[in-house]
Amino acid sequence: MGYVRRVDRAEAPTPKGHYIEFLGRLKRDPFAALTELGTSPPFWLDDPDDVDGYWVVTRFDDVRDVLQDAATFSSLDAQIPFVQMEQPLLPTESDPPLTQKLRAIIMPYLTVARIKEKQERIREVCRQTIESFRADGHCDVVRQYAEVFPITVFLEFYGLDPAYREDFARLAFVVMHDAHERANAWSRICDITREELQRKRGQAGTDLLTVIANGMMDGEPVDLEVANSLAAQVFVGGLDTLASNITWGLWFLATHPEHRRQLVANPALISGAVEEFLRIFAVANPMRRVARDIEFGGANMRAGDRVLCSTAAANRDVTRFGADVDFARTENPHITFSTGPHRCLGSHLVRLELAASLDIWHELIPEYTLAPDARLTFQGPVFAMDSLPLLWNA
Repeated sequence: MGYVRRVDRAEAPTPKGHYIEFLGRLKRDPFAALTELGTSPPFWLDDPDDVDGYWVVTRFDDVRDVLQDAATFSSLDAQIPFVQMEQPLLPTESDPPLTQKLRAIIMPYLTVARIKEKQERIREVCRQTIESFRADGHCDVVRQYAEVFPITVFLEFYGLDPAYREDFARLAFVVMHDAHERANAWSRICDITREELQRKRGQAGTDLLTVIANGMMDGEPVDLEVANSLAAQVFVGGLDTLASNITWGLWFLATHPEHRRQLVANPALISGAVEEFLRIFAVANPMRRVARDIEFGGANMRAGDRVLCSTAAANRDVTRFGADVDFARTENPHITFSTGPHRCLGSHLVRLELAASLDIWHELIPEYTLAPDARLTFQGPVFAMDSLPLLWNA
């Protein structure tokens, strides 16, 4: 669709607000700024670096309602910043009923039962990765662990050669963080997955690329370009966010030793810690485009406006979750994996990988600290750390 700037319309957007510039202002924890936004009503943000401004939605109930109402809040042409892509990123940039048809191709592969079949291999890869640097007494969590463990697991599940690891990690980073090069990086990823899908079409196999290559939609083999967009988007979506959450979880435990010692003394708390880290370090910000004029939470949203849904702020809404980090929390209805028709299909895999990380890391390295000279910097909308240096007694 053609983009219509809000400022070219008759009615000015209200209310306007100021989105906290956390990436530059906070040196230790950009998520802390989002706690301040967790109780803020929707507001319009002017963005001179984008094609237009957009709405920011931060309260838990508001974010949930936007994500569950696909009829009012469409996923088409909703990128922030807006980049005109040659092909939509499926299934992310789709609306029902197409969304459900695309998800049905891969849902059977990502059930709890299917993912549990991979548990031992996930734990093996996790242990091997940590053992590769444990004797050194130090590591950069980002480079040596968070950017190695998840992608190694995913390449195996996808049925891709491990030689693609560094190339895909770099391209996934560009897609998530660099709007100027996003289209080129996406095209390169699609070139790789298209070649693999063509090779696997008509072949038997249980890896996810083979499943997608031979998927059916409306009783017919799925179109190759549709399958390719699906394959590339699922891959990219599962890498950057998981690596960021692993890094933030270990940063928290390195800087909050009382919580770390809780896990070491009582591994039964690991499942609760996984949910808390998913909640307080949510890094995905789903985007939507308003499909019809609507007054929402006091904001005069109009058809064509884009909406940024800050799940990170919503998950820190103190009216819903309180202010404490609690590994023994009995109810944790966070929306890190979104909700509604686009709820994350990879949630079971993410939970299993995070649990393996917390369990095996603290079995092998129970005591560790942040390096005293650490200077933490962050990249892009998923708050990815550039580096996280940790020290321990080898």
